[in-house]
Amino acid sequence: MQLVDNSLTGEIPPELGNLSRLKELVLIDNQLTGEIPPELGNLSNLSWLALYFNQLIGSIPPELGNLTNLSVLGLFGNQLTGEIPPELANLTNLIGLNLNTNQLTGKIPPEIGNLTNLSGLYLGGNQLTGEIPSELGNLSKLKYLHLLNNQLTGEIPPQLGNLSNLRELDLRINQLTGKIPPEIANLSNLRWVVIGGNQLIGEIPPELANLTNLIELDIHDNQLTGEIPSELGNLTNLIWLVLGDNQLTGEIPPELGNLPNLGELDLAANQLTGQIPPELANLSKLEILHLGNNPLTGCIPESLWPIPNHDLPNLNLPFCP
Repeated sequence: MQLVDNSLTGEIPPELGNLSRLKELVLIDNQLTGEIPPELGNLSNLSWLALYFNQLIGSIPPELGNLTNLSVLGLFGNQLTGEIPPELANLTNLIGLNLNTNQLTGKIPPEIGNLTNLSGLYLGGNQLTGEIPSELGNLSKLKYLHLLNNQLTGEIPPQLGNLSNLRELDLRINQLTGKIPPEIANLSNLRWVVIGGNQLIGEIPPELANLTNLIELDIHDNQLTGEIPSELGNLTNLIWLVLGDNQLTGEIPPELGNLPNLGELDLAANQLTGQIPPELANLSKLEILHLGNNPLTGCIPESLWPIPNHDLPNLNLPFCP
């Protein structure tokens, strides 16, 4: 049953739980209200349950853990509250679990680490607290891990370095502490590492330069210290390098001029010293350059001025002769 974008209103009828042969229940992008009927847990043949982009309230029924044939559970874009039921860990055939953009609270159940067929885990845009369970490191088929915009605390588990198929790691805008685990550098398939807006400390691991498929590295707005590793100049697929609003010191590595695809370089609001490397003029695709609020010295290479979006005037430095 697929009823998509039909302006449906009212509540989901609990009588749908009597349709024992139903394999798909897709009611996305409507105006449905009320709670998710626990009777949907009777649909033992269901493989796809998608109720996203409605106005559903209440908690996620633990009875959904009875849907052992389910491969996709999408409830995002509603107003669901309460905790994530640990019973969802019974859905061992689940490939995609998307609970983004609700008002869920409590901790991420460590039992989710039992969903070894999971390819995508999306829990962003909620009010989840507690630590990231180390058990998520058991999800060997996981490609997408999105936990952004919550209130998660504690350190990033080094066990995430076991997720050899991971392509996207998005942990931004939480309250994570500790250092960036160097084990992240084991994830050779990673394309996004987005962990800005936390309280991470320590240095940027130079091992991140092993992530040669990376197109975005965003660790801005943390409390990182030390120098920018020159090894980051090896990330030739990188499009976004966002390191602003930290406490980074030392000089800007000239090796960053080796990034032929770089479109954004944000190093603003650190404690970087020395001169602007003329090698940055090699970045022919650069459209955003933010270097402000650093005690840089020397002069500004004139070749940088054609960049469309920059804060070079804020540096109060002369042009290079």
